[in-house]
Amino acid sequence: MRKLPTILLSVLLTLLFASQFLSCEKYVLPELSISPDTLWFCAAADSQVVLLVTNVITTAEPENAGWLHADPAWMDENTAVTIHVWENETTRSRSAVIPFKSESLQHNLIVMQEGKPSDPED
Repeated sequence: MRKLPTILLSVLLTLLFASQFLSCEKYVLPELSISPDTLWFCAAADSQVVLLVTNVITTAEPENAGWLHADPAWMDENTAVTIHVWENETTRSRSAVIPFKSESLQHNLIVMQEGKPSDPED
């Protein structure tokens, strides 16, 4: 009788160990890259495309830059992301960073926009 609990415990541990290898879920190595990593715009309103390669949920939200946005702002697969900038009505150039973030990875897109040409009559 004493051997029965030991045998049951051994069978239970064997089944538990085997279930770890029979699981249907596989770990996927997260991937996230953007190309190009820098965009240059003239002062006029415009848009350009960035290619995102990813296999994880990724967001693209500009930091403190109300003059641009990314479309779409949420992705979960390889996507062409359009970056839109509004017209720069000042003569100063401006820049912003758009972080492309997943749970464990981040790549930054740098966006630069020229200022409008100064008026020669000034």
